[in-house]
Amino acid sequence: MTLIGNTKTDLEVERFRVRGIDVAAIDIASTTDLLGRLAAHAQGLYVTVTGAHGIVESVYSEQVRQAHDQAALVLPDGMPLVWLGRRLGFKRIGRVYGPDLMESIFSRNEFRALRHYFYGSTPAVINRLASIIRARFGEFNLIGAHCPPIRPLGFNEDEEIITHIRQLRPQIVWVGLSTPKQELWLLQHMPKIGSGIGVGVGAAFDLLSGSTRQAPRWIQRSGFEWLFRLLVEPRRLFSRYLFIVPRFLFYMAEALITHRRPFRREPKV
Repeated sequence: MTLIGNTKTDLEVERFRVRGIDVAAIDIASTTDLLGRLAAHAQGLYVTVTGAHGIVESVYSEQVRQAHDQAALVLPDGMPLVWLGRRLGFKRIGRVYGPDLMESIFSRNEFRALRHYFYGSTPAVINRLASIIRARFGEFNLIGAHCPPIRPLGFNEDEEIITHIRQLRPQIVWVGLSTPKQELWLLQHMPKIGSGIGVGVGAAFDLLSGSTRQAPRWIQRSGFEWLFRLLVEPRRLFSRYLFIVPRFLFYMAEALITHRRPFRREPKV
């Protein structure tokens, strides 16, 4: 498969709007193909893997809204967004879950040959993740990794780190930070890196490496993965979900009422 495509003509994607955020009506297979083509010739683009948390954060933070608005694609993570998309007439939409997206990319020989860079988590997790990918899918072209210390939202990365990544000319920069920290990092730093495409995958590094327990598939499909995670980490997540869940339900109802005809918008290049 050739990885060359005309972004402006080949990568138009139908989208629907939730509180001003244009969510791509896409599934995991189509996303894999799109990212593979984008990675070959993109110059510092990024995509966000966005669920309820990202949508709600974008309502209350202009920076987070800008990060979603400037993304080449806002991918639907979480079954509620998928159900909303289907209700709005997008029958082929599917969940684009960070760990599944990584697995889908690395399952393809031609995409494993791309220059991959891992940003986030810890050295131990990154080492386990790389070993698991190689054991499951075969060798891949990992050109580097960086595990930053814990920092506040919207931090500026050290210039020497950005310079180092830029010199490596990665084609996919996998960013494993929490939402909305990863969206802000992508907004601020991918244009400086200037090559390839950044993909924010949240806890995917920890989940795929086995460092954090994943919800069973039936729970993921049920839309109650948030409840599973709350039971696993109640102290960290209780106040977050108390804030997010009722607001997102309101935004879903609002989208159903105000939705217009399906529309296409070209990924930003």
